[in-house]
Amino acid sequence: MIRRPRFGPTEGASTVEFAIVAPVLIFAVLSMADIGLAIHQVFRIDQAMRNGVEAALSDPGEAPVEAVLERTYAPGAAPPDDMWDVDRRCECPGGGVVECESFMICAGERAAGIFYDITGSRIYEGILIPDRALRRTASVQVR
Repeated sequence: MIRRPRFGPTEGASTVEFAIVAPVLIFAVLSMADIGLAIHQVFRIDQAMRNGVEAALSDPGEAPVEAVLERTYAPGAAPPDDMWDVDRRCECPGGGVVECESFMICAGERAAGIFYDITGSRIYEGILIPDRALRRTASVQVR
């Protein structure tokens, strides 16, 4: 005669417990992955901004700086069209924006400063977290 194990009143309890806990665990794992992807995008934008700032220090103009930003952010692929905004402006030490020319002399024989304002922005479309605007800015004074 073969004895069969007898199951008590706890039969299936672990299945019920798993059914209660599993959705919470899955939600937690997906949330962590989503936050990790958002942080990765921020790091990519930051790295591109660093390279763009380094390029701006040699004062090549707006288009070359934007090209460096695009190449750094997405090597071999096209980033979103309106992701980068590069503005070059010139200011006299006493204040006031002046026309940027090759040799700018302000009042008092002082050279004008050249500034680059670089902005990188992108909308992160999350899996679970709501869509979020990722935006980084940097200002550089060349001289």
